Amino acid sequence: MQDRAMMMDRQMQMQGQRKRPARRAMPVRAALEWAFGTECARLDHDEIEAVGGTGWRPFGMEYVALERAQLGTRVDTSRGRSRPHDDAELIATVVRNVLPWYAATMVADLARAGRTPDWMPDARPRLRPAEWQQNQHRAYGRAADSAELPDGWQPIPRRNRKGVIVQDRARYTPCVWEPSPARIAAARRAYLDWWGYLLEVQAALGAADLARICVSGDMPPMTPWR
Repeated sequence: MQDRAMMMDRQMQMQGQRKRPARRAMPVRAALEWAFGTECARLDHDEIEAVGGTGWRPFGMEYVALERAQLGTRVDTSRGRSRPHDDAELIATVVRNVLPWYAATMVADLARAGRTPDWMPDARPRLRPAEWQQNQHRAYGRAADSAELPDGWQPIPRRNRKGVIVQDRARYTPCVWEPSPARIAAARRAYLDWWGYLLEVQAALGAADLARICVSGDMPPMTPWR
């Protein structure tokens, strides 16, 4: 009897393995965009409510009724139709638990929009006048008195046509680098931070028990500006 029970258990396990669909390999960025963009998973998802059907809500039913009245229809929240896929909710949980909250929200928002951080791909620092002024012919940089600078040129004395000594101010045009190298560096530092967050999520999802997808080792370019 014991041998027969063991054989039946083995057959059931083999049947379960055959019925389980093959998992689809996805890069970590594609998996995040699927979870947050396609499946609309949320970082503030209440796992207690997902398992037991109950949970604390940060708002009352009056708020729900008001939102439905503004929409003009009733939102379909029936189980199995409007909820994200289990893998998507698991991905959202991993993102929330692995990353700090500010990083998790940034990763989720970018994945939901299908975008990467703006690393300013076409940015080149150019020297431009700090202020502009315009006459009827053209626009040109606004000049300033160099005597206002700590080490600026002082007015230069000269004698005019009437023989009077006048002080000629040394004029210059204040310029700035736009966009500044610091701004470009900050944008690319933010991209590298995002890339590092994706690497952490990828490592955590590799150990997660996802049913339909498996996260591959493919990553976005680390330094696309090079």
